[in-house]
Amino acid sequence: MALFTPVPPPAISAAFSNGLPAFLSGDPTAVANEKFVGTPPSIPSAADVGIASSGSTPGPPNVKAVLQAFVLSLQDAANNTGVINPAHVGWNFFAGNGASSTVVGRVVQRRHAWKLVAVHYGALVYQTLNLAQLIMSAPPTQVAAVDYDLRLLSIPGLNLEVFWLASRNAASTDFVVHAPTAVTTALHLGNLNSPLMIQNFLTEIRPLAASLLAMPATYGA
Repeated sequence: MALFTPVPPPAISAAFSNGLPAFLSGDPTAVANEKFVGTPPSIPSAADVGIASSGSTPGPPNVKAVLQAFVLSLQDAANNTGVINPAHVGWNFFAGNGASSTVVGRVVQRRHAWKLVAVHYGALVYQTLNLAQLIMSAPPTQVAAVDYDLRLLSIPGLNLEVFWLASRNAASTDFVVHAPTAVTTALHLGNLNSPLMIQNFLTEIRPLAASLLAMPATYGA
């Protein structure tokens, strides 16, 4: 049995490749006017992520991994009964050539076309890519019996993101592994050597999500 990362259709990959240069440094059309508090950040350039120009046509970026992205709402987190059906919101593309040049871009569907809507970079992005590659190269023993898909699952209301190991067999248990981009909390989110069963994960997040929903809006909930 194996752990898979489904391959996106060509139109989705093309949306990432074609849209990425506008998010990177060195493109005068990307941002009309930039202002920063303090030292401007070092935004990766097209060359940093492996885009090589051939005349006026840029080549594709150096894509290292692609993961399906799913989002669980705060309401669904609070009301879960041990089973969830989070929305598939798009694809996360990781591209680059090293620790200081790795980016992750989110491609989503807009009306009748796919569009790159956000790009992030920095140490946490590189760490997330490394952990994804490690999970793929050495999957936890708990997922050895059946086929699984490796996904990213986020709960924006909790500022939380985990790797979701989703079984292709409905009778088997899903697992989660803490992602580097998740905030440090009192939750036990599992790790590569000891992934957390998703039922236990959902039990842990339920009261936290419910408490945030019950908080008055004037308290910043």
